[in-house]
Amino acid sequence: MAVATLSTGMVGGSMGLSFWDCFAIILVVNIASCLLPAWTASFGLTGLRMTTFSRYSFGYWGNFLVIVFSMASTTGWNAINSISGASVLAALSDGRCPQWAGVLIICVTVWIICMLGITWIHRLDVFLWISPFIVWCVAAGTGASHFHGEGVKSPTGPNGAASALSFMAVVFSFAVSWINCAADYNVRMPVNASKAAIFWATYVGIFVPTVLVETLGAALYSGTEGNAAWKQAYAEFGVGGPLKMALEPAGGFGKFLLVLAALSSIPNNIPNNYSFAMHAQNFGPWALRIPRIVLVTLGFIAAVIVGCCAARFFPEATLQTFLSIIGYWTVIHVVVVLQEHLIFRGGNLSRYDLDSWSKQELLPFGWGAIGAFCFGFLGAALGMKVTWYTGPIAGLIGSKGANIGHELTFAFSALAFPPFRWLERRYTGK
Repeated sequence: MAVATLSTGMVGGSMGLSFWDCFAIILVVNIASCLLPAWTASFGLTGLRMTTFSRYSFGYWGNFLVIVFSMASTTGWNAINSISGASVLAALSDGRCPQWAGVLIICVTVWIICMLGITWIHRLDVFLWISPFIVWCVAAGTGASHFHGEGVKSPTGPNGAASALSFMAVVFSFAVSWINCAADYNVRMPVNASKAAIFWATYVGIFVPTVLVETLGAALYSGTEGNAAWKQAYAEFGVGGPLKMALEPAGGFGKFLLVLAALSSIPNNIPNNYSFAMHAQNFGPWALRIPRIVLVTLGFIAAVIVGCCAARFFPEATLQTFLSIIGYWTVIHVVVVLQEHLIFRGGNLSRYDLDSWSKQELLPFGWGAIGAFCFGFLGAALGMKVTWYTGPIAGLIGSKGANIGHELTFAFSALAFPPFRWLERRYTGK
């Protein structure tokens, strides 16, 4: 329900897509992509968090790739979500509260809640989605008269395909970002809990609000094409501008709702900041001896630095680029875990020695996963389309190129992992 989800929905319009094309992409891509974090959520029943469970597929040393990229991912999402909330505070204050200050306010609040520990995180997140839900409902009603389904005309031919593929990459990356930590918050559930219940609860919990809020974001952007004031507000404040304009008819209550919208980044960032610490503890026995509160603080500091710098220099470019790039890593992560589970473990958790999670001598080195990682990023380099780089294959689609890095990352890593893993098992026995 966070404001970053709203911002993600606006990306399609900024790429030149009409509202209805954005809606179709948001719906179809989320139907498929939300299945992945829902599937990984059930691994929490092993008692191991996702970064730890990945040792069985990535190997003890190969799993360091998972740790580093997961920490980068949570830091990046922390920063991006904070920037989205900060843009709302900037719009509300007419620029008197700069975005860097908004980032600091949100990150400090997240840090305080994370310092309370996992029990309080569960208690608070049960209710913290309600206030932004009210905000989006009111904004949809008060701003509806300015929404324009035909405000943006999608390009046709190769250029239309390029814009659609690039927006699909952004929507996909947003949904699958939960893969790295979805299992982390299920480890306290009874071991005999229903995997199907966890799967569907996770799926619905991600899919429904993501589709609704991203669709509202696409609708808000359509208002910028039919109203000069809305367009100016978007240019000046980003996502916060059109949201402020939509809530203007609500008067003082609308301003109060803007505050709630900005603070919606807080519950969205809590698992990012807290999981940063749990990822870091997988560096080895020495990392387990560091109090988690220290690691949470380090994650907070990293998010503040990245968020403030990004808000100051390139907020919109950061959102689009980061959403796309982090998805490449997530694709490799889920491909390796999925193929290890289905091909080499027969899809059966009983074939994992869950007591050996910390025993280097019983775990594979990770050569298979490292090989898949290298080939996967080769595919990403060929197919990515971001603000500062267009891959040679991506550049063949449309006049400006299209982001097909996720598809090529999937293909390259999925083809590479089985033979590399087979060779590793053959010659190491692990």
